[in-house]
Amino acid sequence: MSDNLKEWMLYADIILLSAWFGYGAKTIYNGGRLGAGYIAIGMLIIVGIISFFYINKDKSFLSIMSFDEEE
Repeated sequence: MSDNLKEWMLYADIILLSAWFGYGAKTIYNGGRLGAGYIAIGMLIIVGIISFFYINKDKSFLSIMSFDEEE
């Protein structure tokens, strides 16, 4: 997988996790309850992020996030 694709996957995971937290906070603030589906989706997002970093464990976080093209 190319580094550019990995970088965009990381951005997508961060955006999804932020939206997940935001939806949960809004629901709780408005007096609602979070169901099992909310927890399941959150676990899938978190497992996706953890597996992304496990696959790329030989690279540091800063090298993944850098825009430098290294061959």
